[in-house]
Amino acid sequence: MKRFFLVICSLLFLFSCTKDEEDFDWLVGEWKRVNAEKEFETFEIWQKDKKYYSGLGYTMLEGDTIFKEDLKLFKENDEWTLQVTGVNEAPTPFVLSELKPEYFIAENDTNEFPKKIIYKLENDTLKANVSTSEFDVDFEFVKIQD
Repeated sequence: MKRFFLVICSLLFLFSCTKDEEDFDWLVGEWKRVNAEKEFETFEIWQKDKKYYSGLGYTMLEGDTIFKEDLKLFKENDEWTLQVTGVNEAPTPFVLSELKPEYFIAENDTNEFPKKIIYKLENDTLKANVSTSEFDVDFEFVKIQD
C-alpha cells in the first residue's frame, strides 16, 4: 500500500510539472507596448474565456484611438486559429503552424500583410512580430495588469 501511494504521488508530481503546449494563459493580462514611438500608446488586453482566448489591440494618439483590432485564439477541428477582426472587411484567420509552451507562430499566406504572426513570452516581456518575406514589425509589451 505504501508503494502504491508513493507511485501515485510521483505520477501526480510529474503531471503537474509538464506544461500543456495548448495553454495560452501566458497571454492573459493587460500589456503596454514599450518600443513604440513616444507619441503613440499601444496596448493589448487578453483574457481567457471557457473555450477560447480573446484579445483587444489598440493604439492611441493624443487620447484618440487610431487603430483597433479584435483577436480570438481558438481551437476548431484539432487546429488552433488566431482570428483578427477589424483590420480587413472580413475576419482574417491565421492557422497556428508551430506551437510551444511559451510561443506560437500563426500563418495566412493569402493575407497581404501580415502573412506570419509570432507571439512569444521572454522573461516578463511579450514579444510579437508581424511579417511578410519583405517586411516585418516587432512589438514588445510589458504587463501592466493581470
